[in-house]
Amino acid sequence: MADPRWVMVGKIGRAHGTGGVVRVSVSGETLATLVPGDHLYLRLPPGEVRTLTLEEIRSHQRMWLVRFAGITTREMVETLKGKELYLPEDQLPRLEEGEYYHYQLIGLEVQTTDGGFLGVLRQIMSTGSNDVYVVANDDQEVLIPAIEEVIRSIDLRNGRMQVALPEGLIDDL
Repeated sequence: MADPRWVMVGKIGRAHGTGGVVRVSVSGETLATLVPGDHLYLRLPPGEVRTLTLEEIRSHQRMWLVRFAGITTREMVETLKGKELYLPEDQLPRLEEGEYYHYQLIGLEVQTTDGGFLGVLRQIMSTGSNDVYVVANDDQEVLIPAIEEVIRSIDLRNGRMQVALPEGLIDDL
């Protein structure tokens, strides 16, 4: 069996209280689909994988509060702080047509509808109402709203995104 392709879905932060609960900042909405009994994974050097079983998970102020089986004290949480949480790609929930995970979009070349090269999608910022794509090239960084009127096409196979820029968003290509 081939090694799975791992997708980072969150990062463990500091303890929440004294009973082993951790704060987890997330990448995307994947944690919202998990329930107690599901697993998340730590990838440790050299090639070791540690399985963490969810006992409790709930949203809290733009992050998640998570209790893992066997992690019962603040001191145990401290050993996990800063570690990234992963899922194998084949365990991610299936998305509807036209929906994408953030990791699929990062690195796409972004072009305007007339073929102008804007740069590479480097980061996705969540703003509440819609995501904003941070696209950078050697000269500038452009913030592009991830809304249907702007994002015209996404071609994962060829690594491209085509956008129709709102008037006045950037001065010159």
